[in-house]
Amino acid sequence: MMNIVLDKFYYDALNEVGNIGMGNATTALSQLVNKSIKVSSSALTLLSVRDISQNINKEWVGAIVRVMGDMNGGFILILREQHSEVLANMLLKGNNPEDDTYLKRSAFIEVANILAGSYYNALSKFLDLSIIPSIPTMSQGSHDEIFTKAKQHMNGKVEHIFGLTTLFEVTGEDEYHSLSGDMYMLLDSASLQSILERIEEMRTR
Repeated sequence: MMNIVLDKFYYDALNEVGNIGMGNATTALSQLVNKSIKVSSSALTLLSVRDISQNINKEWVGAIVRVMGDMNGGFILILREQHSEVLANMLLKGNNPEDDTYLKRSAFIEVANILAGSYYNALSKFLDLSIIPSIPTMSQGSHDEIFTKAKQHMNGKVEHIFGLTTLFEVTGEDEYHSLSGDMYMLLDSASLQSILERIEEMRTR
């Protein structure tokens, strides 16, 4: 693994990309469910595999998006199982999804698709990178189990993990939901180096 040092400027730039992506995702999700949705997140944090393994609770659902092009890695959205069901039920209102596991999974994957697409579109435009996300695949279990499947799906080295806590606040006429989850960006060293070089070019212009 390459020894890559991130200073405040790099973190600020990556967080700005995240804010733009979250803003776009909020608009898309609000239109999809016809409700007011706020999506907020913590500052991006560099994590180790050990940080992920400490969460042994198995009641999580993850959507994994592989990324190709100028980046090799991916994106994971992880929510508690009951929170993913709340989101799915909102997306499928009127379709009687209670007992339809396939529909619920498809709805949750669509949420991940919107979030990942919004984030990577922002990253692509901000840093002039060609980024091609795949169709998400779903996994259930502990964070560790979901990450193990993600590594297999991405078929490459996962050397750097960026994480942020995400909060969905959904407001309808007679309802309010606060749904928390975690989002992760997984990269190999060459991809992270490429991103940092583009950010450095911006700094020296």
